[in-house]
Amino acid sequence: MSVAAQTNFTNTNLREFAFTTNVILRDNIDHVFSHSPALAIFADKTLGDFGGVRLRGAGHATQSGGIDVSHRVRLGAHSGAKRGASGFDTHNVAPDDNTRLARANWRWYTHGLAISEHDLRVNRGDAAMASFLEDQTMSVMLALADMIADDIHATTAAANAMTPIDDLISANDTIQLLAGGTYANYNSRGLSARGTAAGSISFASGSFAAQGLADMRTLVNNASEGMIQPEVLITDYPTHERYEGALQPQERFAGAVSVADGSFAALAFKGKPVLADAKCSSGAMYALRVSDGNGIKFRVLEGADFTFGDWKSSSNQSVRVRPLEVTAALTIGNRRYGNNKLTGVTD
Repeated sequence: MSVAAQTNFTNTNLREFAFTTNVILRDNIDHVFSHSPALAIFADKTLGDFGGVRLRGAGHATQSGGIDVSHRVRLGAHSGAKRGASGFDTHNVAPDDNTRLARANWRWYTHGLAISEHDLRVNRGDAAMASFLEDQTMSVMLALADMIADDIHATTAAANAMTPIDDLISANDTIQLLAGGTYANYNSRGLSARGTAAGSISFASGSFAAQGLADMRTLVNNASEGMIQPEVLITDYPTHERYEGALQPQERFAGAVSVADGSFAALAFKGKPVLADAKCSSGAMYALRVSDGNGIKFRVLEGADFTFGDWKSSSNQSVRVRPLEVTAALTIGNRRYGNNKLTGVTD
């Protein structure tokens, strides 16, 4: 519904309204976000699956102020290191000029919780109003969360959308003002051999039956450097089932068994949870690091982290609106270590 120009509106009734909405909101967030494991990780909510406790909020960070998200990226070794000829040799005092600034713009997401005077009249009593607000709040939260989950997993970014995972994990392109073609270390490795030139790096997989497990090994190994490793693998449901089907449960039943189970309650690869996400693009698998500066982060501006604003009253409609706002950016710290992807996985 289109809402006309608004003016601030404050009275006792609206304060009670806001309190009711806030109470219900806490009950609904997990329900909404649980539709997408990736969004649950980045939106700081508990996952109800394998790895959920360890991944809770790992990809979520709050920034206080700032016109954008900026962080320093080291793209080469300090040039001042040298081997001395003796104890009296001179030091190399050349300054370090191998750090660059990566910058990501804020993106704005909003949805309005609108309540008309007619809604108030027909939902008389505390129970009726609480039930009505619960339904409306869940609808608003779900719509906004669903849009952000779509943007996180998009293969082509929509207008005014945040940069998707698929673009952050790539090669030979420009992300956060840094060009992979210019900075050799600012590229993900894909399935290519280490040291491959940026323009020749490939992420293309193929038949899972023929090469899936081998590609998963390369996916994780190419994203690993010492202790910097991926923490979770996210893929679409068909690829998740392909991986599950490739595993052979070795089960022995002794005595009477009330329930025979022919598969697994949860999947992992090299100790990392493998999660199916309905929002993930077809045939893709992402190896993600999310817990530190090397990883992918859902960075939100303080005060706009799925936050409801004040109730406002329309100047020429019998409608009250409370905006739900998110100001955020999806960023990556290290494209070379900790993050990688496969594309084009088929049967």
